[in-house]
Amino acid sequence: MDTITLTADLDALAKISAFITEAAGICDLDERATWQVQLAVDEAATNVIQHAYDQENPGDITLGWACEGSRFIVTLHDTGRQFDPESVPPPDISSPLDERQVGGLGLYLITRLMDEARFDFRPQEGNVLTMVKYIGTIPRDDVVFMPITGRVDAVTAPHLNKAVHAQIGAGARFVLIDLGDVTFLSSSGLRALLLIRKELMTLGGELRLSGLQPQVHEVFSLTGFTQVFAIHVTADEARASFGLGRA
Repeated sequence: MDTITLTADLDALAKISAFITEAAGICDLDERATWQVQLAVDEAATNVIQHAYDQENPGDITLGWACEGSRFIVTLHDTGRQFDPESVPPPDISSPLDERQVGGLGLYLITRLMDEARFDFRPQEGNVLTMVKYIGTIPRDDVVFMPITGRVDAVTAPHLNKAVHAQIGAGARFVLIDLGDVTFLSSSGLRALLLIRKELMTLGGELRLSGLQPQVHEVFSLTGFTQVFAIHVTADEARASFGLGRA
C-alpha cells in the first residue's frame, strides 16, 4: 500500500487530493468514480483535522491506497480522539435548508459515495477508516423505469405516488423516474418525489431522476433539492449509475 503522512491541518487537504487523484488514475478509475473518491477522502480528512486533534497541537494523518483486483482501497489513519460513527446522528436532508441542523453530512456522503466504509479504533494504533470503491460496475437489471409527462402538481402528484407505490409493493427497490416530458412541477410534485425517495431508502433502495427540463430543474435548484436527489442528464446515464458492485 502506498502511503503519505501529513500534519493534520487544512493545508494538507490539497496534497491529500493530489495524492488520491494520482492513485485513482493509476488504478484506472473513471472520472465519476474519481471525484466520488476525492470527495469522500476530503470529507474524512477534514473530519480528522477538525475533530481528532486539538487545533493548537495537530497530530499526523496517514493516507494510504491500494488496488486489489476490482477494489480500490483507501485508508486514513490518525492517533487522535476515538471516533464512533454511531455517535453521529444522521443528517436532516428533507427539511427546508434554513431549518436543517448542521452535522452528520460528511459521514453521510462518505457512506453514499463509497461502496464500503468501515471505521475501526485500535487502542495502540488509533482510528482507521477503510473505504472501498469498486472499479467498474455491472448495471442492475431490476431497475424500474417510469417516464412521466405533462404537469406534476397537486392534482397529478397523488397519481404518481400511487403508481410508484404499486411498483414498490410489487417488489421494486430501484426506481428511475424520467422527467424529460414534464413541463411543470409544483411543490406538491416535489413532496411526492421526496416521499417516494424516503420510502425506497427505508427499504434499502434508491430513487434517481433524469431528463429535467430547464424550468423543472430550476424548481429543484430554488428549493435546494438538487442536493437531495440523484439527478442525471439522460435516462441511460441514470440507469448506468445503479450499480450491482464489482465488474
